[in-house]
Amino acid sequence: MIPLRRNLRCLMLLSLLAAACAGGGAAGPLTETVYIRLPMGYIPDIQFSPFYVADARGYFREAGIEIEFDYSFETDGVALVGADELQFALASGEQVLLARAEDLPVVYVMAWFQEYPIAVAARGDLSVDDPADLRGLKVGIPGLFGATYVGYRALLSAAGLPDDVATLETIGFNQVAALAEGQVDAAVVYANNEPIQLEAQGVPVHV
Repeated sequence: MIPLRRNLRCLMLLSLLAAACAGGGAAGPLTETVYIRLPMGYIPDIQFSPFYVADARGYFREAGIEIEFDYSFETDGVALVGADELQFALASGEQVLLARAEDLPVVYVMAWFQEYPIAVAARGDLSVDDPADLRGLKVGIPGLFGATYVGYRALLSAAGLPDDVATLETIGFNQVAALAEGQVDAAVVYANNEPIQLEAQGVPVHV
């Protein structure tokens, strides 16, 4: 994840971009508030803390921005930006590629993650050291969409494994509970999120 200070600088850039979009002329004092609805592509989460801090400290307000955090699916956010109904959305990098393949006029303006964060976490009592060890296991995934699905398919492809090497089970954004309670053998996760939560609960996993 990008350091907080760097993310706050990026948020100020976002503020300036929004103000420029609203102003349409020479720079000057803001005379009206710009409303921005920002799709986050996930549930409220610590990964969005730079936005929460910026909001709490009044940075958006000082820039003349009223911001609404929208926790809808990232595919919806990208579609709305492509249709020119929204200015910005937080989305995974591959969603921009998929959108451009569908001729949606969206561009990537800020890198949120420096490395692709999708991973597979397996229960600690299983011998899972590489993707081939997923063979025959039950793997939980939020759904057949978004970064987790693309990342999972990419992992199998890179390892030369067929799509049906494991049984995929849609579990929503409940990877932590599903793994901790043994509902699935493994789950597609964000490497900097669910594994850390599981470790904090004393639940060992292989990532």
